[in-house]
Amino acid sequence: MHWSFSGRQCFYKQGINTELLIGMISVICGTNRKGSNSLKFCNSISTILNQLDQDSRKLDLRDLPNDFVFNNEVYGASNGTLDQLQNDHVADADRFIFVIPEYNGSFPGVVKAFLDSFSPSKIHYKKALIIGISSGRSGNVRGLEHFTGVLNYLRVTVYPFKPAIANCHHLIDEDQNVVRDEKTLELLQSTIEEFLKF
Repeated sequence: MHWSFSGRQCFYKQGINTELLIGMISVICGTNRKGSNSLKFCNSISTILNQLDQDSRKLDLRDLPNDFVFNNEVYGASNGTLDQLQNDHVADADRFIFVIPEYNGSFPGVVKAFLDSFSPSKIHYKKALIIGISSGRSGNVRGLEHFTGVLNYLRVTVYPFKPAIANCHHLIDEDQNVVRDEKTLELLQSTIEEFLKF
């Protein structure tokens, strides 16, 4: 079943009470580090969304052009590859799920640089779920709060529950590049289901 509101397709998901899945969700890996644990979490999140019949796209920041920081629309430059990524994963998205690793007590600079590389109007008034991960004990609690402030300034509504997942390297199947820990998968599943109702 589907309805159209203001040009957007809204889908009713049976089996989850009164849930409306609205448009496409962009799953964004918050780092461009090769072989990152964040990308492995994104892989599992994408699988969960697919199992919920929710349209989604995954963005690995390693796909950004090397010169995107200074060669972008904000600087008055045209960058075809970057423009396409922004359209596919920001402009076309109704919602976002960010996986944010802890780098030096906060979030990675590359994800802030990405947000700074396009017009803020592309992300205004949308919704986001942010998930923190770290190899230490905190699960990037501080970085989650810092990143929430950035998104709020961009007029993005952040889902209040922000999972902070510690010791993430112990929770991953390195061969399959996904989360293997059942309790963590249950946490991701329940959080995503609640976010879809938000």
